[in-house]
Amino acid sequence: MGDRPSHRVKPPSVEGDLSPEAIRAQLERILAHRDFEATQRTRDFLRFVVEETLAGRAKRLKGYTIAIEVFGRPKDFDANLDPIVRIQAGRLRRALEHYYLVAGGVDPIRIDVPKGRYVPRFSEQNGVSLEAPVGGATGAGVDFASNGPTIAVLPLADVSEDAVGRFFVDGLVEELIGELNRYENVLSIPGRDVARPVESGHRLRDLSRELGARFFVGGSVRRDPATLKVAAHLTDAATGQQLWSDSFRFAPEAATLIETQETIARSVIAGVAGVYGAIATRLSRESRGKAPADLSSYEALLRYHHYMLVMTPEAREEASAALRQATEREPDYGPAWSGLANLFAHAHVFDLPGIEAPLDRAMEYAQRGVALEPTSQLARTILAYVFLLRGEMASFSREAEAALALNPYAPDSIGTLGYLYVYAGEFERGVALVEEAIRLNPCHPKWFHHALCAAQFARDRYEDAYRMVSRAGFQVGFWDSVIRTAALGHLGRLDEAAASARELLELVPDFEKRAHLIVGRGTRSDAVVERTIDGLRMAGLRIDG
Repeated sequence: MGDRPSHRVKPPSVEGDLSPEAIRAQLERILAHRDFEATQRTRDFLRFVVEETLAGRAKRLKGYTIAIEVFGRPKDFDANLDPIVRIQAGRLRRALEHYYLVAGGVDPIRIDVPKGRYVPRFSEQNGVSLEAPVGGATGAGVDFASNGPTIAVLPLADVSEDAVGRFFVDGLVEELIGELNRYENVLSIPGRDVARPVESGHRLRDLSRELGARFFVGGSVRRDPATLKVAAHLTDAATGQQLWSDSFRFAPEAATLIETQETIARSVIAGVAGVYGAIATRLSRESRGKAPADLSSYEALLRYHHYMLVMTPEAREEASAALRQATEREPDYGPAWSGLANLFAHAHVFDLPGIEAPLDRAMEYAQRGVALEPTSQLARTILAYVFLLRGEMASFSREAEAALALNPYAPDSIGTLGYLYVYAGEFERGVALVEEAIRLNPCHPKWFHHALCAAQFARDRYEDAYRMVSRAGFQVGFWDSVIRTAALGHLGRLDEAAASARELLELVPDFEKRAHLIVGRGTRSDAVVERTIDGLRMAGLRIDG
């Protein structure tokens, strides 16, 4: 690591009158603290960049040097082929942010590694991030949405006050915390040490300052001789508003209490922390008026998820602009690359004009997203989708299984993976996942129903497919017209089928010439392709064999 100079050094990245000894003391404080959640390699990374900076060698802190001296890479290391330093730098930044949110608010010195560089910055703590009041409808005063929302699970009120109730309450709180930690792009703040349940809005605002959390999960457990009732809610400390609530009743049978705790925790956390849950919905609305250049990386990801919910051309343009800005501003933010990959995949499936080699670009960005965030369910799911579109089925299965294992209860992810399994021809498994996702979250994307329609086609249930597409009331490019036209053709409702076919040709004038190509892009199931083409022919479209 180099010899430490005996004289006082003040590198350019040191703000104020801080001594190297004080900075090293702060470094040791961070490394020894239980709330600095980092691997040994990440800790070595932090120690190396701090010591090199204090020794006056900040100019050496390039990706190549760090890769060789911290991560043991060979001297022919190529950062373009191996993103290890960018990945670890992102993890280090998140670990430091978490530490200062949870435990380091009263420390005398703050150590940061600014985005886009590896030279750390040292500054005297001014307390702004934890002491500034929570205000206004958007939580002005604290930038809660910079890298994702901060959430704390509070103790639940035990109204029953008996041994069974207390045992159940303690276990349920642990399950809620454990389930919350499964979700990407949210930061779980320990709230279990709060002495008692929080009731007043004033106390909640105090806790927001103390813990650095904006959103709080709370609730109560009541017991009578026949039932236990759990009431759960989510509160926004910025406004004092309750954003979400639900309740659960069950028989307090000892043999099923643990299973019940798990079931309730999955439902609660899916409702509050999921991609289309209460928190993301609130933050997405708050960021709607911002220009793409003004969005944080997390807010750019919210634009992407909004597009995935509504699937309109306008939402696609907004998401594309926001994600591109995010990759330029923070090139090691993996979710932005994954989101862009999916937009290019959609350009291929929806036959969008003017986009060169969209599937190749989708693959490039999807692989980059996984390289940057290998444990991201979003990244793995999108890479699986691109493999599916390319017809690389073994790779699709590998990535889809890896994605599902990361969080088998997140409704948005299991719904998307179920959709992919259906279009890969695994109908039974895919339908089960989609139906479970719909059950867990009523605010699911309507295009989940496309997979259910496709499964009905594979089973020759055209009445069910037509009823499903008509009842759902969703429009995804020209695909609704394809499904509706083919179903009406199979049902022999030829006047309606002809009208639907004319509508399809208005959307895609050369559809008849390219029907096999276009329909085959969306699915790898020969059964679905054949039945769709047959139905379109029955509707009067002139499609070659």
